[in-house]
Amino acid sequence: MPQPEIRPHVMALLFDTNFNRPPGTRTFRHLDGRPFTDEEQALADDATLEELQAAGVYVHNPEAGAEAKVAAHEMAELLFKYVIPHREALIPFMTHEDMLEYGRLETVVAAGAYRLRPRKD
Repeated sequence: MPQPEIRPHVMALLFDTNFNRPPGTRTFRHLDGRPFTDEEQALADDATLEELQAAGVYVHNPEAGAEAKVAAHEMAELLFKYVIPHREALIPFMTHEDMLEYGRLETVVAAGAYRLRPRKD
């Protein structure tokens, strides 16, 4: 996937933007208080997610949460491939509380492991 192009003129505008809009308006202001012109507002409204993030603007992205959950699950599965066969090597690095929690979780995972195996239908 090609990287999206970051437009310098958009970035310059975003870095000079006060993102706290006055109540009842959709128009941004410059850092010195001047309201955006219609052209500047249109340019800010057209900024890509990547440009806004590069300018340090928090952008709510509901897809990111779902992607993070999937990635966390995939990462756990990947790590399990290495941790389970070599768990004895982890013992010197774990606290007593972590060992107890690991044992509890290992029991839960083992009880449901039949669901993780591929079926032979």
